[in-house]
Amino acid sequence: MASLGLKRASTSRLVKRALSTTPRSANLSQEQQKPPIKINDLLATISAESKSRNARLDKAGKIAYDHGEGQSMERRSYFASDVDAEPGLDWRSVGIAEEIPGLNVGRVVECRRSGQVSIGLILATILVMDRPRLLLLRSTGEVWPISSNDVQFVMPSSLVPRSLAEECWSPEQLQSWSDSSEATVGLPSAVAAPPPEMMEARRKVSLLLRRVQRETEKMCQKLRGGVFKQGRVGGAEAAYEKWASEEAEERKCITAVEAAEYILNPQAGGKTGTPTTEVKPNTLPAYAAHVLLMSRPDMFISDQTDMWATGTYVVRSKPEQARIAQLQEWVQIAQKPGADGVESPVRTFVKKAKIVLDLARKTREETAGQHLKPLQHNLPEWSKTDLDIISCLFAYVAETRSTQLTPFLSLSLAITRLILSDPQIDRGTVTVMLQELGTILPWDSLETARIVEADRNAMTTTSVAGHVRGDDELLKGNELDELREDFSHHKVFVIDDATALELDDGIAVEKIAGSDDVWVHVHIADPTRYIPPGHELARQAFVRGSSLYMAEGSMPLFPTDLIMKEVSLGANVERDGGRQGSMVFSARVSKAGNVEDSKVRMGWVNKPRVVTYASVNKALGLPTSSYTRPFGGPSTSTEPPMPEITAEDAAELRLLYDTARNLRARRFATAGYEWSKPSASISLPHLPGRPNPHLFSRHHLLSTPQLFSGSLPVEYCVKTPVEGIDAGSLVAEYMVLGGRVAAWFCSERNLPMVYRASAAPSPVATSQTLEDLLAKRDPETGIIDAFATLGKGWYRPAGYISLQPEEHWIMGIVGESKGYVRATSPLRRFDDMLVHWQIKAALARQAGLSREHVRGFEKEDIVRMAQKSEEGVKRAKRAGMVSDMFWQTKVIGRNLRSETWPLPEGWGKDETAVDVRDVLIGKVTSAPENAASLKGELTTVRLDQLGVTAKVLHPAGLTWDMGEEMKVKLDLAEEWPNPRIQGVRLV
Repeated sequence: MASLGLKRASTSRLVKRALSTTPRSANLSQEQQKPPIKINDLLATISAESKSRNARLDKAGKIAYDHGEGQSMERRSYFASDVDAEPGLDWRSVGIAEEIPGLNVGRVVECRRSGQVSIGLILATILVMDRPRLLLLRSTGEVWPISSNDVQFVMPSSLVPRSLAEECWSPEQLQSWSDSSEATVGLPSAVAAPPPEMMEARRKVSLLLRRVQRETEKMCQKLRGGVFKQGRVGGAEAAYEKWASEEAEERKCITAVEAAEYILNPQAGGKTGTPTTEVKPNTLPAYAAHVLLMSRPDMFISDQTDMWATGTYVVRSKPEQARIAQLQEWVQIAQKPGADGVESPVRTFVKKAKIVLDLARKTREETAGQHLKPLQHNLPEWSKTDLDIISCLFAYVAETRSTQLTPFLSLSLAITRLILSDPQIDRGTVTVMLQELGTILPWDSLETARIVEADRNAMTTTSVAGHVRGDDELLKGNELDELREDFSHHKVFVIDDATALELDDGIAVEKIAGSDDVWVHVHIADPTRYIPPGHELARQAFVRGSSLYMAEGSMPLFPTDLIMKEVSLGANVERDGGRQGSMVFSARVSKAGNVEDSKVRMGWVNKPRVVTYASVNKALGLPTSSYTRPFGGPSTSTEPPMPEITAEDAAELRLLYDTARNLRARRFATAGYEWSKPSASISLPHLPGRPNPHLFSRHHLLSTPQLFSGSLPVEYCVKTPVEGIDAGSLVAEYMVLGGRVAAWFCSERNLPMVYRASAAPSPVATSQTLEDLLAKRDPETGIIDAFATLGKGWYRPAGYISLQPEEHWIMGIVGESKGYVRATSPLRRFDDMLVHWQIKAALARQAGLSREHVRGFEKEDIVRMAQKSEEGVKRAKRAGMVSDMFWQTKVIGRNLRSETWPLPEGWGKDETAVDVRDVLIGKVTSAPENAASLKGELTTVRLDQLGVTAKVLHPAGLTWDMGEEMKVKLDLAEEWPNPRIQGVRLV
């Protein structure tokens, strides 16, 4: 099967992570095998130098050392930008967690956050308030709880013997921390110093860590040296000169290994071929190159995902880097004493910006609540230099990772201070200013631009082009039609929301003569009928991972015209007699909910019945969710017409419903559960247009301030979930069934495949058992109260991927029926397409057919693609969540700041209206977190009236049970830089 063009240098180690013997998908303990390094003194790795380590350490003189578990200033600086309030973690809720493959106990790692760098030894993987953290032993003796996201580089596994690492730590220390009276003030001072043997082991490790630091500095100096005879600079600048593009919008990628090899082989002159000196991953030269590249964020951007695993950087273009240098010069001129009267690009922009801000703020105050419309003005256009400055401000907003400080931080703050009198300027202040300057549209949460920028960098690091080739390079669609079975005589129901465009699943039921069993056929749309693995549409889908859904506009995985014209089930197709190709996952189901047989085929469907959840609920008399509008809404609303459901349709749907209930009851018989809670949904009924997807690109900025009068109406609804099974649950059950059938097919044929799995929760500090937890579920539906799943003392392992079918406990897929893959949403997720390609290749081989485009993927390719697409799925999921929170916070903030926020014309308030300035009832969903700067603690509560969560400030030392109610008074709701709602507890 055609490759997706992955760059082996940046992904091969991801394969090792997933091919580990552990089911948790990753292990870097076995390094890549390459020829040995050829110059001993210059390039000797720390691993090679440690052969007689123990003897040398024993002879070494004593060093000043302490067990150092207090909070140093260095530690406070490191965690300064921690969004999870790391220094405030509650150590009364702590336990041992499973090791993160590749970040195993005994690995020496480099970590970065808040502009701080630290090297340390991983002592253990623990859970603090259900958050996985690595305990890092530093050379000073301090032990820090760091996130795996902080890790940027991993040293060789042989650097520190695991036995020595284990001598540095004992799980009993967790208990002493948990019992400490300082348990909510960060990592507490130990009740007692570690025993002498542990102190001695830590001293040995400290010596080694300090040596790593010294050797790293020596190697960095060597790499900076350059070659004067050739007129060639060294260090990061040499690598940049070699890799950076001359095209303004083109970015390239480089690894630390590539940079080290290039710098250490000046005689090669950049020519291709085997270098004289070869550098291995994880070694000293690679680490030194990493340090140098990280020190030049104006040239190199570190990988946004697992930097420690990929070692990959995005290389800024030369015009982009030159623009940064120019901006630095402009800012320096503007900041010189007496520069107020001196004309300079920055000062000129500041004058314009103040005029625009005055008009924008005056208009906002005078027209709040009126219909949103463009404001006619005679403001001057932004000049080229103005747009360069605006681009700098946007870059500061876009580059948010604290592991590598952006070069735009100081520039943006300096420029903003010349415009605003606000003494506290941060990323949120700059973002609000950009919107007031008319560069961010009123209907833009910035998540569209963020996801486009993240996808752009992801495509760069995987060598995927950003353009789409012509339609003539798509498949004709008939290449495997001879394998399709005709299901045209079946009535296939496609059940979805009335507004859904990507209709990728349908279900049909077939009675069996003389038996109570039925065949259920799950029909799935077949985009792989037209899209081969090597096509640019596939490559882009591979990087993006999934569709993105937001109130301000969705981003489908594939072009909408392709989806609607051919592959979305129910599309009006003209070819093949009006039939559509589908992938069919069939199961014979007994009345007891057991799957007695299963089949996977390629099929034909003809004019499926497209109906809505609402119409099915009404036809079958099923429970429906209730909705409230806490801030009002349109006085009159028009519901979309319900598709007609005949009596014959209703009979088949009833049979499907009863079968789904039986399947669900059987699935949740001994494992798994589901929960739901009131949730807020947002709609923008009068959306004027789409957000600018390329807002972070200098060349896509508009030259005229886009100002508006009035306010954007935002409809805010709170959905209370149903207590039982409705049409949505019916469809979901059959999608689970489809994924199980697909997994069984792949497992029986040993097809390379990535399976989804999860382990059962386990009690670590509670007298409850797993059986006690399961007993709290509804026995028929598996539904449990959400607060029952949040109790303290439980270890709740995250889901994971495996190359073998395993139990997916949380979904109730256990025992002999284990195995689950994603296979039922190929129009929305790349993973599902991957499953379809593998299945088609197997079906073709089974039929004795040989087709170039259906040869199937090897195991390493499957893992690499699954992991990369999973990164895209996470980006899309996060963007959707942040967008929702943005609009929820905006509406709450409007009503919090104004006692009488005007309703749009034609809107009214319901009986369920909520005054957010009044006392609200919150239900506790987390343990308290220390908030020293606020002189108290913060506890997360759920506000069911609003369908959101909020942080509540209260005096230290108070605790609540999960779900316990408290009175809350909201005092903060801000959209940027990160949406948040905050309040105080009332007694």
